[in-house]
Amino acid sequence: MEDALAIIGQWIGLVKAAKFSIGEVIRDCEERVAAGVVSMEEDFREAVDSVFESLTTIIVRLEEQEEALEQELEEEEEEK
Repeated sequence: MEDALAIIGQWIGLVKAAKFSIGEVIRDCEERVAAGVVSMEEDFREAVDSVFESLTTIIVRLEEQEEALEQELEEEEEEK
């Protein structure tokens, strides 16, 4: 159980890092569009936003699983 909890914690960290990176890409894209350097910004923006939203959903689900595992672990410890 503790191993599963540790793995979920690692996945949450990885997904949060990916989400942060996507946020950086969005900001960079906005700067390039403002400078007039990028074409087809709307399609790129939609794709990045979709990935960003998916990562947010994954984070929420992983955090819910982490919380459930923590509660289960606490219950097991209380039973001992």
